Amino acid sequence: MEHPKSGCFAIVGDLQRTSRAEFWRESNDEESRRLLAEIAARRPDFAVGLGDLVFRGSSRRDWARFDALTAPLREADIPVFPILGNHEYWMRAAPALRNYFGRFPRLAGRRWYTETYGRLGLVFLDSNEDDLGAVSWAAQSAWFGETLARLDAEPAVEGVLVFSHHPPYTNSTLTGDELHVQRAFVPRFAAARKTLAMISGHVHSYEQFVRGGKTFLVAGGGGGPRVRLARGVARRHADDAFDGPAVRHFHFLMCTPGTTGFEVEVVGLEKGGGTFLSLSRFLLAWPP
Repeated sequence: MEHPKSGCFAIVGDLQRTSRAEFWRESNDEESRRLLAEIAARRPDFAVGLGDLVFRGSSRRDWARFDALTAPLREADIPVFPILGNHEYWMRAAPALRNYFGRFPRLAGRRWYTETYGRLGLVFLDSNEDDLGAVSWAAQSAWFGETLARLDAEPAVEGVLVFSHHPPYTNSTLTGDELHVQRAFVPRFAAARKTLAMISGHVHSYEQFVRGGKTFLVAGGGGGPRVRLARGVARRHADDAFDGPAVRHFHFLMCTPGTTGFEVEVVGLEKGGGTFLSLSRFLLAWPP
């Protein structure tokens, strides 16, 4: 990655449209458009896309919608570093992947990869176990362990972020915890010395958990139809550090590495709103 220009980057997840068959769910095209326009206006060095960039990966029309949404980023020369969500594989994997890699030639066909940004190591995973198949899933898992060990040994890297579309923990009432992510990625993530946060999408909401000194963020608020989170005794996890309603704001994250750590701001937008709100701001300290 080139030398940083602004010293910050953005993270946004789940930009896909609402299915026409799900007519009872909210459609948030305008909110997605406003989110990406606001990201472009803030001039980050790059944006991370947490998967489910489109509803149907094999659809040229859906990718044309993505192209239109991300036009402000291209015009501002802000690259997108994506990961594959489950929707990127829909409905026919071969043309779906051609559409995906055609938009991101930098990946050269890689479904998992790593980048370095200043003091940060960035690890991008493909959490679609069934779509990868057993051989590729095992290869990625081995690569993940080797990559974290390499970054732990790299003196110039002070912290590591891991991006996975499926979250290991969530209070979503629509989907459960992703056990395959818990098994394959969380133990290595937790054991590595420099890992700061695992950041996921898939659940169209915002959640923040801290387990064993490591942070797990769910940031799928890019415009996919929002999901309701379980509340009170119905929660699977009582330790969500974000005190928000059951249905949460659309949002993206603005991330700024600093001298003492890595600052995250959650920038929110209400349904039908035009004003962006700072919903939360916190610091992840560099490991000693």
